[in-house]
Amino acid sequence: MARRSGKFKKRGRKDFRKRPPTSCERTPMLNLNRVTTFRYDIREIMSHYDIDEAVASTVIASVIAKASRISIVSAISYVREQEKAEIVKKEVSAEICDLLDRWARYR
Repeated sequence: MARRSGKFKKRGRKDFRKRPPTSCERTPMLNLNRVTTFRYDIREIMSHYDIDEAVASTVIASVIAKASRISIVSAISYVREQEKAEIVKKEVSAEICDLLDRWARYR
């Protein structure tokens, strides 16, 4: 085997690289890798409680948008607002909030 000459030395670092400090906090958001499964599960909840299709599609779209772009917390507060406005029942909002907690991922 050929030996390396002194001209090209190994340039590796002996200490480990440290991650730079993040500029913002990590927030729980919807796991986008499995959003179709989440959409199926939330539609099952809506159909189980016989929610009107027009209302259900609006709530589902808003929940997915808020959970994937802003945070899970904002999506849960939206669901609670819809419960207070009597658009969805208390049982429906509780199941949707549980579903959101299960599909949360920190980003």
